Amino acid sequence: MVSLSSEVVIPSVAHPAPDGALLTGNSALSAVSDPAQVARNFKRRLGDPTPLVLGGSAYSPAALMAAQLRDVLDIVTREMGAAPESVALTYPAIWGPYRQEHFTEVPRLAGVEDFRLITEPEAAATHYSTERRLEDGEVVAVYDLGGGTFDTTILRMRAGRMEILGTPEGIEHLGGIDFDEALLAHIDQRLDGAISRLDATEPRAASALATIQAMCVRAKEDLSTEPDVNLTIPLPSGPRGVTITRLEFNEMIRPSVQLTAEALHRTTTSAGLSADDLSAVLLAGGSSRVPLVAQMLSQEFNKPVRVTLHPKFTVALGAARTATRPRPAPAPEAAPEPVGPQPVPEEPARTKNWLVPAVAALAALVIGVGVTVFATTGSDSAATRGGVAEKPAPPGGPLPVYDGKVLEPFAGYLGSDVNWGGSYIFDEGTEQGTVIKAVADPANEGLRVSWMEDKPAQVYLQTNSPRAPLDFTPYSANGGALVFDAIVHTPPIGETTKIGMHCEFPCRSEVPASHLFANLQPEHRTTVKIPLSCFVNRGLDQRRVNTPFLVWSQRRMDITFADVRIEAQVPDATPCNALS
Repeated sequence: MVSLSSEVVIPSVAHPAPDGALLTGNSALSAVSDPAQVARNFKRRLGDPTPLVLGGSAYSPAALMAAQLRDVLDIVTREMGAAPESVALTYPAIWGPYRQEHFTEVPRLAGVEDFRLITEPEAAATHYSTERRLEDGEVVAVYDLGGGTFDTTILRMRAGRMEILGTPEGIEHLGGIDFDEALLAHIDQRLDGAISRLDATEPRAASALATIQAMCVRAKEDLSTEPDVNLTIPLPSGPRGVTITRLEFNEMIRPSVQLTAEALHRTTTSAGLSADDLSAVLLAGGSSRVPLVAQMLSQEFNKPVRVTLHPKFTVALGAARTATRPRPAPAPEAAPEPVGPQPVPEEPARTKNWLVPAVAALAALVIGVGVTVFATTGSDSAATRGGVAEKPAPPGGPLPVYDGKVLEPFAGYLGSDVNWGGSYIFDEGTEQGTVIKAVADPANEGLRVSWMEDKPAQVYLQTNSPRAPLDFTPYSANGGALVFDAIVHTPPIGETTKIGMHCEFPCRSEVPASHLFANLQPEHRTTVKIPLSCFVNRGLDQRRVNTPFLVWSQRRMDITFADVRIEAQVPDATPCNALS
């Protein structure tokens, strides 16, 4: 165990230093002179294409997470005298392919080549099983309430490994941060709105607000063990005293905790189980230490509620143990003649002797001692053998992506400021607040997507596993194109719309589409054909495509998309220079 700081966890905070360096964690907090130049809780923003601007420089959430991971690894290197050789990172089980894809970029940006990704519930249950042996077939519920998110998963022990049952569920923006804000709002009410009247653009008021926010975090933690806390609120007009009791705090957060209990019930039902089938409810995440959580879960499920010495360590320790195990070998598959683009096999990775579990909160680091080595293989292309590369043979037929429904191996998602992580498009449709929605259009056997506000949003079709991309070379090398039908109900305005294809993040390519859609005859079905070369020339790695269809717009627009496919030999495709 490597001690990272005197605190239990390192906060997700980033701040630019005067010399341009990016400070994270406690170093960032201690160096803050301007609260406006601090990024907090950026894990929630992962997948949001809007950058965070600090000190005049723009950063993606993944870049900030990578900076924090680098700082953690630097501490470990100093403490241990050498750099760790492998990293285990955990993520919420509710994250879809889009968010997972962005998460894989974090270790890469941090310069980490050997890493393993593990869901937080699996890691938590793995650690629990080291403290109390789980019998084969035993079923447990994992309740993970962290700082910024909540998710719940049903797991079953099978042959020494945990398997996920049913559909994990979560609440994207519910966690300790929200408890802090509820406490802050309560204190503000007690002080007749004195806090909300602070002008955050005025340095003295901004400093006071940052101090008050930190006090709320500490008060929440203290109320887990104390019946009440006394606070002295440092207002610019003078200090004010406030006493908060645990009973008051419980009433502030009870509706939120009830939502989490209801989500756990739904997750259990999705697995075809009832509460009686569970052996226990396992608590993970620091916010699960709030006493009300265990009380309500015990009442709701009438099952033992288990917690380790500190639930913030549970996921990290479980990740370390999981990472020391050999990766499961893939099952042998038949090799039929390829009809469309085939998944590119991933190189098996090695688990080396030092393992650093870096959970989203970077709670703890644990060094493993086992050594498991897997062989890695390289490509054997004609170029590497010194031969002349031949033009790939044409594929056996088109690759259908959407034909009245999203076809395997793809899934459909919406993304916007509501949730850039991606909302799964169900058969009956999906919406993200009042920003974007997608509904079935049976008359056209299509998907009608409406951008309802002048805000950036996107619809995309992506492989079920973003790390199992497809090779489009047989199509692009043979005059291939992205082909789809479009019925424009409301055209875009201005240069605000793009059509994209993505490979493994950050590899992506977009072409302008405002002119294209604006010139289609309204309410008339038109077949659109865009050469794959347009995307390749703009940076697409045609060998590793995982998102063959993406439409992004930042203005109102309403279009039905149908019969989306990838075809070879499309001589009448729209020239690339005619798209803009």
